[in-house]
Amino acid sequence: MFRELLFNLCLLISVHYLLRFTFRSWPVSTRGWSHVARLAAFSAAALTLMFFPAHLAPGIQVDLRAVPIAFVTLQFGPVAGLMVALPLLIYRVWLGGIGVYAAIPSLLSVILITSLVRRVVPPMGPLFWKHWPSIILMFLLNGVPVLFLPDGVRLFVQIYPLLLLLSVAGALAGWGILSERFHVLRLTSQWQSAALTDPLTGLGNRRQFDQDLTAMGSGDALLLVDIDHFKRVNDTFGHQAGDEVLQEVARLLEREGRGRDRAYRYGGEEFALILRNVQVGSLIRVAERLRSGVAALPLASIRGSVTVSLGGVQWAALMPEQLIERADQALYAAKRSGRNQACIWGPWLAQDHQPATETLPPSTTTT
Repeated sequence: MFRELLFNLCLLISVHYLLRFTFRSWPVSTRGWSHVARLAAFSAAALTLMFFPAHLAPGIQVDLRAVPIAFVTLQFGPVAGLMVALPLLIYRVWLGGIGVYAAIPSLLSVILITSLVRRVVPPMGPLFWKHWPSIILMFLLNGVPVLFLPDGVRLFVQIYPLLLLLSVAGALAGWGILSERFHVLRLTSQWQSAALTDPLTGLGNRRQFDQDLTAMGSGDALLLVDIDHFKRVNDTFGHQAGDEVLQEVARLLEREGRGRDRAYRYGGEEFALILRNVQVGSLIRVAERLRSGVAALPLASIRGSVTVSLGGVQWAALMPEQLIERADQALYAAKRSGRNQACIWGPWLAQDHQPATETLPPSTTTT
C-alpha cells in the first residue's frame, strides 16, 4: 500500500507540473472558456490519480485526489471546487463498494475546510508554505469517515496517518510548482507594465500607444492633446510644478475615458487618446469636454490654470502613420487658431492646413 501511495504522490507532482501550463498570464482570469478548460484540466488530473489508487480493502481505495480539489477551492472558491469534484464523485459512485460512504464525505470535508481557511493561505504567494498548519487543517478530516465503516478503527489506524502525511507533502510540492509559475507570471507582468507605462503619469507610454494604434478599427478615433505654453510653466514655476500639471492633466484624461478608451503620454507635454466606438459627430464634443475640463483644473502649484489644444481624426482604414499625421495637422491647426482650441481633421487640412469653422469650437482665451 505504501508503494502505491508513493507512486500516487509522484504522479500528483507530475500532473501539477503539467497543470502549471494552464496558467499563461497574470492576473489569472476566472472567466471565459480558458478558465473552464483550466478547471477541466484539474478535474482530469484528480481523476488520473484515482486510476492508480492503493487498495485498502475490497471496495475501499485510497489516493491523493483531494489535493488538486483543495487547490482549486483555495484559488477559485468552493463553487469551483465543487465543479471540479463533481466528476470525481460521479466516478466514485460508479465504482461502487462500501468505501463510497467514506470517499464522498471525505472529499466534501476538504472543500468545506479549505473554503474556511482560503483567506489565510495565499497559494499565489512564493512563501505560501509558511502556512503549513492551515494546509494540514485542510486535509484533517480526509479519511476520517473510514471510522464508520465495518472494521473502521483498524482501517483508520492503517491509512489515516499516511494519507494525511502524503496529502500535505503533495500539496506543498505540487502547489509549490504552481506558486513558482505564478511568481514568474507576476514578475513578467510587472516588467511588461513598466516597459509600457510612463513612470510620471502612470499612463501608457509611446511604446504602448504604438501597439494599440495598430489595433484601431471602424468607429475608433484618435485625439492628440498638447498643453499650451508648457515651457512657460516650467520656466516660471519650476519643473516640479510642471510635473504636477502633467499628472493632473493625465488624471483628467484617464478619468474622462469610457470603458475601452485609453490615454497615453505621447511625449513631453503631449498626450494621446484612443477612443473606441465614437460617432463622427461626437468626436468634437468629446474633445471640447476634455478641453474645458483641463481649463477648470485647480492647480495650486502654478496659482492658475492651463489650457490644451486638441487635434482629432476618425479612423478610416488608415495606416498608423497616416492617422498620426492627420491628428498632427488638426492639432497644429488648433494651435494656429490661438490655442485652447479643438480641431477635427478634414480634407481642407490636407490642402491648405487652415482650420474650418465647422470643426472648431468658438474661440477662447489662450494661456
